[in-house]
Amino acid sequence: RDAAERYGRKFYVMYDATAWTNMQPEMKADWTAKMRALTASPAYARQNGKPVVGIWGFGFNEPNKAWSAEVCLDVVNWFKEQGCYVMGGVPTHWRRGVEDSRPGYLGVYHAFDMISPWMVGRIANIADADNFYANVNTPDQAECDAHGIDYQPCVLPGDLQSGHRAHGDFMWRQFYNMKRIGVQGIYVSMFDEYNEGNQIAKTAERADQVPVGSGIRALDEDGTTCSSDYYLRLTGDGGRLLKGELALTPVRPTPTTTGGPVDPP
Repeated sequence: RDAAERYGRKFYVMYDATAWTNMQPEMKADWTAKMRALTASPAYARQNGKPVVGIWGFGFNEPNKAWSAEVCLDVVNWFKEQGCYVMGGVPTHWRRGVEDSRPGYLGVYHAFDMISPWMVGRIANIADADNFYANVNTPDQAECDAHGIDYQPCVLPGDLQSGHRAHGDFMWRQFYNMKRIGVQGIYVSMFDEYNEGNQIAKTAERADQVPVGSGIRALDEDGTTCSSDYYLRLTGDGGRLLKGELALTPVRPTPTTTGGPVDPP
């Protein structure tokens, strides 16, 4: 809160319900007794005049997320009754109720004000991103439109350790595709998730900047020099594209280094 107020940023509370055994009463109690007070901050995010609350994990087909659809729906509706705009971090295949999604949860997903399907580990290159654009993201947006739900898909820089990044072209393709769909928001996955290699936060530029023998890759892993803040700058341009401040283009506009050419030689 303090940092958001100081630097002119927005923030909101997101609950990760993973492995939360007594989630239903405890999440409500936590909001009532503690978190709700944060909405008094002028920096607290609001959508449609309502304070935003995120709930991540409902409907995933995983043992540590085993609450019934009835329990999940009760929690979503309770937050809406408190006057909140509720964003749901949901499975990739929420709409069809298959693969990473439990069947029978469509009513839960439709109850959210905004849907944000998880994407880490689902795509690894531009061809994958284009396939998801055509076969997952586009019908997802249509489903959300039909039910009055805002759609906020994930965009990720790519797993650095696995060589997915293509010096930013992979991430830009996702921004481009999501703008073509007309999404209402974008969730960047993630800011500092170094352990999964999907961080946009500052990262070592060269191999000689990482511990010897660690096996950790630097941003120049594919032979292209990238400044440590490159993915922060690229994300900023993605935000400007989303808001219509940059023209729609499949060509990445962000130079890999400050003051350098947009495209590597």
